[in-house]
Amino acid sequence: MTVVEEYSVEIIKVILSMTFTGSIISFFLFILKPIIKDRLPKSFQYYMWFSVVIALMLPVSKIVMIPISSHSVMPMKSMHDIVQWISDTASETPINLVFTPQNEKAARQIAYVPSIAVILFVFWQLGMILMLGFNSICYVSYVRKLKKHNISAEKQEIELLNHLLKRKNSLQLYKNPIVELPFLIGFFRPVVILPDKKYEVMKLRNILMHEITHMLRYDIAVKWLLIFLGAVHWFNPLVYFVRREINRACELACDEAVIKSFDISEKQQYGDTLIAVAADSIRKMPRSITMFEEKENLKERLGAIMKYKKHSKRTIIVASVILVTVVCTILGFSTLRGVENKHSYADNYPLSQDQKNIKEIELRDALRNYDEKNIAEAYVFLSDLDGEITNAYITIICQEKNPNSEMMNGIKSLASEELGLSISNIYIDYIDFESFTSNESVSK
Repeated sequence: MTVVEEYSVEIIKVILSMTFTGSIISFFLFILKPIIKDRLPKSFQYYMWFSVVIALMLPVSKIVMIPISSHSVMPMKSMHDIVQWISDTASETPINLVFTPQNEKAARQIAYVPSIAVILFVFWQLGMILMLGFNSICYVSYVRKLKKHNISAEKQEIELLNHLLKRKNSLQLYKNPIVELPFLIGFFRPVVILPDKKYEVMKLRNILMHEITHMLRYDIAVKWLLIFLGAVHWFNPLVYFVRREINRACELACDEAVIKSFDISEKQQYGDTLIAVAADSIRKMPRSITMFEEKENLKERLGAIMKYKKHSKRTIIVASVILVTVVCTILGFSTLRGVENKHSYADNYPLSQDQKNIKEIELRDALRNYDEKNIAEAYVFLSDLDGEITNAYITIICQEKNPNSEMMNGIKSLASEELGLSISNIYIDYIDFESFTSNESVSK
């Protein structure tokens, strides 16, 4: 298995681990949604989806169970090539190594599985790049188009915005004749863009408060994070439903934050503003920009505004504890599943490459330490069958041209003890360091 193949396998395993954990938590939250719909604050229902975002971003099983790796270990397939090259360059007559894989069917199986992993990795990466590229190009082209038509807002509108913000010039306000909906755009330099029309003072106030709330809650950043996660997990259809649900919950939570201090009359006016804005819209804008793209949820938003009520802190605390407990249980299950997969990896492959690497590294270090003055380098390759190591093939680079029998027997005994193998299953070649380095220079 080459370095590229090992890397591809690990990346695919990490992505599948994240998408599996995120999907399980998503299923739980979708089941929970109708139960808590009118019983918990909309803000809680919005932020609870962040547990899915975290699960899709962080491979919990990999964090808890850190894979063992080493730069000193050589990949299995290239190991044979390197040792063959060492043997060929170290003597005038090429040596036919005894540890060339004899079972061609097993060798093809070992090479075939990583090849599929590389193909899957490239296919996944291509899909992610296309998704991110498409969204980025659409966003950039739309922003450029907007800038060409942006015009300054009226003085009274800017003053109202600054009054609501309670600080001047922290949020820019423009009007644009090519847009139908008010929206917030930009993360580092946020801008509110309004359709080029005259709004009543109360409606403009409601619109600006809505967009200001989105800015203060960094909802634009959340939407871009969702686009990124959608690209990473583009193969998982559930992620698209999660993105849609988070966008819906975002609008409900934003409405709730705006109206929490409103009386009944002000709530009615806010609802009228939503209806007026929705009625003005004809076409949709990019989802990374507009905050009004879900027209089918307008009825739900209006209902939530009129039904709004304050919830006790006790209710929120109890709900939070239950949610955290369930999510941690799911994450724990995912971690245990990762551990089980780690131990059962040998059931699907001749032997886990990580397990081989560990044993090869341990034996290599033991051989180096056996006689540090005489042994310059040691190369180890292990073959296996049905998850058990069957043979060990070792190449020793020695300072001496002819190592004595005591050293040779000691090395075989050490390898036999480290691996639990019979001495007859251990094959060792010795190459003197001078011949190795001189032939290496000639080959270059």
